[in-house]
This record gives sequence, C-alpha cells and structure tokens, in this order.
Amino acid sequence: MKENENENELLCIGNALVDVFARLDESAACHYGLDSAIQHIEMEKLKEILPVLGEYTAVSGGGAANVAKIASLLGTKTRFTGAIGRAGELGAHNGGNTVPASTASASTASADKFGRLFEKELSDAGVDLRLSLKNSPTGICLYLDTGNETRRAASPSAALELCEADINEAELKEAGVIVIDGYMLGRKKLISHILRLAGKYGIPSALDLGSSFIAGEYAGEILEYARLYPLILFMNEEEAVALCKAVNAAASSYGLFRIFSKTIASTNEDYSSLFSSLTSGKAFPVIVVKLGPKGALCFSGGEIYRAETTAVFPAETTGAGDAFCAGFLSAWLKGRPLVDCAAFGNKTARLVLDVEGTQVDREAFSKLA
Repeated sequence: MKENENENELLCIGNALVDVFARLDESAACHYGLDSAIQHIEMEKLKEILPVLGEYTAVSGGGAANVAKIASLLGTKTRFTGAIGRAGELGAHNGGNTVPASTASASTASADKFGRLFEKELSDAGVDLRLSLKNSPTGICLYLDTGNETRRAASPSAALELCEADINEAELKEAGVIVIDGYMLGRKKLISHILRLAGKYGIPSALDLGSSFIAGEYAGEILEYARLYPLILFMNEEEAVALCKAVNAAASSYGLFRIFSKTIASTNEDYSSLFSSLTSGKAFPVIVVKLGPKGALCFSGGEIYRAETTAVFPAETTGAGDAFCAGFLSAWLKGRPLVDCAAFGNKTARLVLDVEGTQVDREAFSKLA
C-alpha cells in the first residue's frame, strides 16, 4: 500500500458509459440486428433503436466508473477519469476539452443527454470527476431482455477517445490505488502510459479483466504488466480459465517463459498452480478470482486465501463484479487482511444483485461501510 496522507483514495480510469435496460421481443430484436448475446453496435444504429424501446432504465455504467461510484458510497475518497460526448449544438467543434470537477456546471451544460446523466449519478455519489468532452456521443451499453435471454449491445463511442493527454499526472500521484478498466487493454499506448506513471510513483494498479475474451486475447500483455508493475488482478472463474488456457497454449514461446520462469498450470482448468507460481515470493501481483455464490479466492506470495459467502438468487448480476472490486479495494486501502477484503467485497456485491446495474441503495452501503 502507498504510504502517504492520500492512501485512502482511488483513482478510477475507464470507459464512461450509460447502461440502458429495456425489454423487446425476439422478433423485434432480430429486426434491428440484435441477434447475439454480446455484440458491438454502431452508435447510429443504437440511436435508431432507443426510440422503439418504450420505457427503459438508464444508469451510469462502465467497470471503473461503477467501482468509483460504489467505493465512494462506502466512504472511500474516489476520483474518476473518463470521456463523455458533447451536446449536439457543440458537435461541430474540433478536439476534446478536459473539464475538471471544479467546473462541473460547465461540463453539465456542455455534455449530451447521457453524458449529463453519467456525470450527475457519479457526482451525487460523491465522486470527484475529471471528464473529457469529445465530439462522439457518450457511450451506451444496451441490456435487452428478449424474454428468452438478456442480450448486450455496446457502443463505447466517446469513451474510446480517452487518451494519454486526458490523464492528470498530479492527480494520479496522489492516489492510493489506480483502478483501470479491463476493456481498455486493447489500447496499449494508453494502458502503458497509465501503468508507467503509477509505477513511477510506486502506486499499485488494479485491473479487472472484464471478459473471458479479454483474458485470453491479452494474456501475454497481462502477464508482462504483472511482471513490470505492482498489480492487483481481478477476474471471475471463467476469465481465470481463459487466461490459463491462453498461457498454456503459448507456453513454448520464449516470451512467456521469459515473463515467468516457474512451472505453469498442468491443465487448462487448473489456474491455482499458475497463480500461486506467479505470486510466489513477492508482494505483487495479487490475484483475486471472484467465484460468485462460492465466494472468492486470493493469491498472494504463493499462498491461497479463500472467503466464503452465502449464495443468493440474483435478479440481475450487472455491476456485481465491480461492486466486489469496490468493496475489496476499500478494505485493502485500510490495511485489512486479504480474506477480510474479499469478504467485504462479497458483501458489497450482494447489495447490487436485486437492481438493474448499479442503482444502489445508499443507506445500505452506508450501513455496510
């Protein structure tokens, strides 16, 4: 943990999105091309779909933003850096404009509809904001209940325009932990810039992988980052298996043997031996595997720590993993043992299992804190 007067601060950097929850029957969903469980969609197509949805629920989203909002409600001093869209009348302007929290009213006036919603929800939760205004619209992730399944269609839009120039080094060096959205791993220049700055000041970075695709696609980069920088890695069990499979598939390459020279997992499903090996004999990385109703596993210093939880039947799981990270890191910043951090993460995650996204009960979070 960073030893300074600001050690209880999280700086969360990631995709500023609005999650939209709606219902649409199967035939209508297919008519608009929403025929996959998870897909990317052009913003113009999404704008065409929104008016036909009727009533829908919109809530601030994005992994790092969810962590910021919930950690702040738990009493942790929290900042968020991301990018939202300008209001339509300003769309002809060129370039982005970084708006610090001290000029929040100007930001609200200049942002588009969903950008204003995003900003208000995080501000209301007590998050200190640094939002860059971009010409593209604020990103949206649509969660569509077709009656048979929930389909997710994402259009990150302005969120993808966040760049190195939007990262404030003075704010970064004051943080206790930097939280990075795993969905940014494909933007290597930006990720490397953030990690180098964090490493420069000895600040640990927390990275939630976000999906099994990301875990498999960027396994080499993830291990390289874990070798070079103080890193806390969060993933669910599916992502852990995907990462392990990718490592085993590439185990004969010189690059991966150079990254870690110890024995890797013997099977694709057995990630425990790999993670124990990666963490052996050092403070970082710390690897946390979220097991849902089975609790969580923490790997540190070659040891394995387990935190159990009570299984529940969730109404909606969106944001639960982010809530876990918020709870875990809030406890970690206070110097709690890893098992306590994971147990608090489990309790925090349970509070969002009965709502859509992170529409949270502030009193419940206050009581938990």
